[in-house]
Amino acid sequence: MNTIKIWMTVLLGFIYMQSFSQIKNTFNIGTEGGYEYNYFRSPKEIRTDEGILNESDLISSSFYQDVEVNYKFRYRWKNNRFRISANPFARIFYENSDDSYWSLNTVAKYDYKFNRKTALIAEARLMRMNREGLGGDQDVLINPLGYTNYGGTLGVEFAPIKNNESSVEGFYNFRNFDAFGVRDLQYSEFGVQLTSVQTFKIGRLKHKVGLSIYAKKRLYDTFNTSDVEPDGERDWDYVKGTLSYGLPINKYLQLRPSFVYYMRIDNSTNRSGFNQFGPGISLRYKNKRTKVRSSFSFITRDYTDIEARNTEGTIGENLKYEYANFQLNASQKIGGGFSITTTLFSRIRSTNYTDIDARSFRNYRNQYAGIGILWEF
Repeated sequence: MNTIKIWMTVLLGFIYMQSFSQIKNTFNIGTEGGYEYNYFRSPKEIRTDEGILNESDLISSSFYQDVEVNYKFRYRWKNNRFRISANPFARIFYENSDDSYWSLNTVAKYDYKFNRKTALIAEARLMRMNREGLGGDQDVLINPLGYTNYGGTLGVEFAPIKNNESSVEGFYNFRNFDAFGVRDLQYSEFGVQLTSVQTFKIGRLKHKVGLSIYAKKRLYDTFNTSDVEPDGERDWDYVKGTLSYGLPINKYLQLRPSFVYYMRIDNSTNRSGFNQFGPGISLRYKNKRTKVRSSFSFITRDYTDIEARNTEGTIGENLKYEYANFQLNASQKIGGGFSITTTLFSRIRSTNYTDIDARSFRNYRNQYAGIGILWEF
């Protein structure tokens, strides 16, 4: 009899919770085929002891096939909301199958509304990038492309004034890079982020001014893979600020110009600091059948202490990068839950470091384009 009472209590409690809760699941799977140029972001020329390597020796390019899944779960009950997302991804290279890779990005979020203007927010995340090799966009430290990253965020959302959404968050990340040769690398970082978005109407359209600022400390440890204790350390501070303006053209199209400033301070060797800045603009178009997202930015990075070189020696200038970044994602619904999708990506780095004896700090160009199909459940 007691067992029956217990089960009846559990059942009634479950029914009561369901009557005040909302559960939502979304799931889609997509695939795209395309071509990627220079996916290791290598310079076109390097001199070694055996001679000069040119573009045919250094640039890795291939036709590829992407497979990607997105799953999202949301559970809402009274003032509580719980969300989970999982995003497995794989890129398969046809010409160089050993360079293929996969990743898994999982995020769990929880928020609790104290009232209409204040909420507690929390997030836990795990990212695995299963990829071999080194990227040519490294600067001071040699970063393998494969890594495992986990972290968390805890903060408060609030509305200090009318039509404003603001948040203060503390965060932590730990990243362990895959060992490369006899070297291993990891870092932990922690910091604080402040975000504020002010909304106002001009006519019938909503405009938004946004400001996001964070400051963080990143601590690197480098190892020989046979050692337990680190044999090298880096202590770097970062500060980043982004100012943006959401400019609606009509109810379907919105532009968002922005400007970013990013700074790194080297507390260990006073050598690797930089100042980075530049404008950007993004575009978003959405109607019942079509979605387009595009962005372009031109970013300059000035190193504070590293000297630029040519093949003969230093040139009397500090190292400088200029990045031109472009990306476009578009989809068109064709019925039955299916959409045609396309992706374009381009990153071009220009530098004043032209020493062909070096692989780091050099110019490179990485671009890819693909077309495919998306199935939404």
